[in-house]
Amino acid sequence: MATTRRNTSQRLTLVILLLASITVITLDYRGSASRDIGSLRSAARDVISPIQRGISAALRPVGNFFAGAVNYGSAAAENGRLQNEIGTLRRQVLENAQAEHQLQQILSLQHLPFVQNIPTADAEVISGSTSNFQLTIEIDRGTSNGVAVGMPVVSGAGLVGDVIAAGSSTSVVQLMTDPRSDVGVSFGPSSSVAVAQGQGAGAPLSLLDVTASMTPKVGERVYTSGITGANNYPGGIPVGYITSVSPPNGSLTRTVLVQPYASFSDIQYVSVMQWLPPA
Repeated sequence: MATTRRNTSQRLTLVILLLASITVITLDYRGSASRDIGSLRSAARDVISPIQRGISAALRPVGNFFAGAVNYGSAAAENGRLQNEIGTLRRQVLENAQAEHQLQQILSLQHLPFVQNIPTADAEVISGSTSNFQLTIEIDRGTSNGVAVGMPVVSGAGLVGDVIAAGSSTSVVQLMTDPRSDVGVSFGPSSSVAVAQGQGAGAPLSLLDVTASMTPKVGERVYTSGITGANNYPGGIPVGYITSVSPPNGSLTRTVLVQPYASFSDIQYVSVMQWLPPA
């Protein structure tokens, strides 16, 4: 209640002072009484001035708020522009990195030492595997380019797989990590022979037919054996390296795992070796 009365009294005082100011200004314009009321006008201004300063100070935060709101909108717009520029730069970096990676893959297919004198047909991967049970890729080369079923497919790192279907302009390649894939391989100083079988996407190959007389070691390189068989490849193509041997050598049965050299997750360019196993 006291607060209400105080606010009412303040408003009444303000109105009276404003009326007094208007009266002084009016008299001032009449001219004849200007000299007589000069002191009254000055006194009125002295009284009103503190009130004007108080009102200005009270309204200043409001002005600051609107100015801040405008500046905030400008800052937000600038921040959005900078974020877009950062996003564009990041995309350019990724695109440049991808282009560099593609170039390295293409260059790695040139003068492959393990190809020897076998003709090749370079190809681009146009479709990846759509199943975890059938690991295949599709390439943009077919019978019109000299590609045939059974031909080995390699990358710059080594063996990728073999052609299992060939059309006029495209072919399907079964990756050697496919569980249906068997590759005749050799390893070690004595060129021990075994079969590398796929175990699925992202999994190492498993060496089969490892006998007690063999002594596989972790880190040894594994190559295609070139021995005539159902899944024959030319000899000497890099396959991978041994990562695990268990239990230790000397046991009758052992599990030997091989990490492929080829990277199947981002493969984009391959070469088809135009070679078929002897009939």
